Amino acid sequence: ETVELEGLLPEGSRVLVAVSGGADSVCLLEFLRIIAPRRGLTLAGFHLNHRLRPAAHEDERFVRTLFEQARLPLKVVRSDVRGYARRHRLGIEGAGRELRYRHMGATARKLGCQRVALGHTADDSLETVLLNIIRGTGLTGFRGIPARREYYVRPLIELTRVEIEAWLCAQGVAWREDESNRDERYARNLLRRRVIPVLRELRPNAAVAARRAARLIADEDDCLEEEARAALSTVARRVRSGARIDLAALLSYNICLKRRMVRRLIPGMDSSGVDRILLFLTAMQEQGPRHSAAKLVLPGGTRLTRLSTAAGGRTAILVTRKGGHGR
Repeated sequence: ETVELEGLLPEGSRVLVAVSGGADSVCLLEFLRIIAPRRGLTLAGFHLNHRLRPAAHEDERFVRTLFEQARLPLKVVRSDVRGYARRHRLGIEGAGRELRYRHMGATARKLGCQRVALGHTADDSLETVLLNIIRGTGLTGFRGIPARREYYVRPLIELTRVEIEAWLCAQGVAWREDESNRDERYARNLLRRRVIPVLRELRPNAAVAARRAARLIADEDDCLEEEARAALSTVARRVRSGARIDLAALLSYNICLKRRMVRRLIPGMDSSGVDRILLFLTAMQEQGPRHSAAKLVLPGGTRLTRLSTAAGGRTAILVTRKGGHGR
């Protein structure tokens, strides 16, 4: 149903299936093998050996056997995740994710795949929402994991792990257990093992209910984002050195749209950074030429500079990115 409603897998597509050997990805492979003939799908596999655990090579052998039995091609990449994390000052989870998506994208392009299928579930989405909340997310963080982002698709996103494992058991299909999932030093594992069980005591279908809420929030988030896009087009115009903003016009909007306009002007800003910018702009508007600071320099080199007061007494702000290029 998710495949049809979301248009995840167009007929005749070449699909790269990411398989770690765990229950979710093994179920994904089995599901795609079932629907491939009637949808005309051509499947190929991808496996990243993170080389983080002694059992990683056993996982690789297990996945190789799966694809040999299915008579499907498989691309295996072995990567030094720990070394990458150290060089780029990332956590192990973040480094693994970066490398996984980088290699999946490169493999999909090389094989001519229009889709990359991932085994994320409703439980994964709930965990992501909870992690976003404790980081101080805005509305967008409540959307959880989308069924589709660009060419990455998640056909199992509306199913729970309990449903997936029950189906695999009924089909007599084996999978691998990743012992690192029990390591509570990782935030997601701690949530999965300590917090989610409590939520299930309160509401057994918590993950499914969270997906329903995420869909409602996504609709409203999209609506607000479109309003912000339209509003920004009335207060900003491109100039050679960046973007010129009518300060009074921008500040006339409600706080929700102001925050979204700032994020569109300066991508990558977190909520505290957005609030800092709005405080600066508000002070500049209230104090006018008397404001002590005519310029705000942000991490990454983006600059907000007050220009000479325009005709009619309206203040303009120039937004430039590092190197002098605007958005």
